Amino acid sequence: MLTQEKELNGLKVIFFLFGLSIMSWVPRFPEVKAHLGLSNGEFGSLISLGAIGNAFALLTVGHLVHKYGARLMMQISTVVFSLSIIVLSHTTSSLIFLVFMMLQGAGISAFHISINSQGFNFQDRSKKQVITLLSGYWSSGALITSVIAGILVDLVSLETHIAVLSIFCLAIMLRTINRMSPNLLKPNENPESALKLSETFKGFNFDILVSGGLLCAIMLEFAVGDWSAIFLKEDMGILSGIHTLPFILFTLTMIVGRLNFHRLLPRYSMQHLTRVASLTSGISFLAGIVVVSALGTKNHALTIIILSISFTIAGIGSSFLGPSMMNAANSRSRFPASVVIGQIGVINICLVFVMRWVIAWTAEATSLSIALCIPGIMLLLVPYFSKIFKSA
Repeated sequence: MLTQEKELNGLKVIFFLFGLSIMSWVPRFPEVKAHLGLSNGEFGSLISLGAIGNAFALLTVGHLVHKYGARLMMQISTVVFSLSIIVLSHTTSSLIFLVFMMLQGAGISAFHISINSQGFNFQDRSKKQVITLLSGYWSSGALITSVIAGILVDLVSLETHIAVLSIFCLAIMLRTINRMSPNLLKPNENPESALKLSETFKGFNFDILVSGGLLCAIMLEFAVGDWSAIFLKEDMGILSGIHTLPFILFTLTMIVGRLNFHRLLPRYSMQHLTRVASLTSGISFLAGIVVVSALGTKNHALTIIILSISFTIAGIGSSFLGPSMMNAANSRSRFPASVVIGQIGVINICLVFVMRWVIAWTAEATSLSIALCIPGIMLLLVPYFSKIFKSA
């Protein structure tokens, strides 16, 4: 068995590489969209359809982790999402893109359940709050991959960039998973305590406060990942490379917030922190979008400065909201963490699917600046759902 310190270090490496891998192609979405020859609405719809794969995995993988253990599920899902991203960055066919978008969604959700189940298991054994911390390492990987994309966008083709990075991450992740094998969740070998799929569906309930709060808290992160590069490059006329700066700053401040969140807990209640952070983040993001849209595309430097400040504040404010709500959901449920993640996730991914379509087709019918106001407004609704922390 590994020591707790080595196990935590292994989890940090895996979370980091998970973010590095799956976010590698996001800053280059303008090129992906151009390869496919799609409009904003069509591209956003295809991206959203990855939720079908997400939902399938979220409904089943929690039980598979409980039955077969975390190692096997992590290995399979890592291979699936890594190879899918390579295909997605190469294809010019909308049909192939759709199929592998769903495969990628399934692989990402399966890995998300497996690795977070291990994180909750470590948290329970060590009595240390590590879920938000590990989310910070995921965001660190997302940040590094954004910087890499900004540097390589005019130097290396999309296809080469994604293929090399994905294969590198895949190799290191599989090696780390094997090294952590003694500490990973084992298959359930007690027939009496085995969790049946039918049992979970009987206990499957729609927790409005958890699901609604989680959706409003994380939608900004999805929208920034999906549309910020396209918004700056196509709507604001910002040159390639520098158009990733606001996204990089958004991700950087999410990392800072997640890695240092535990310092605030002894001084403030979760409910208070959630309310202040969500309002600050939402107002900042909305203000940035509205101001640059009003100024137009003439002054690129001012646009970058305004959005950089706006995204920075929005990132740090929203950094801990999603992980904290997942912690609350786990505390409120009688099921194992792997199943809780799946239950909450399948509801939320369906809601995210709908909202991504709403944002995509709002952008198509009006403009991206109007569409991007939607997740900002949703953040302003988070205080209503913060009452979940009273009973968590």
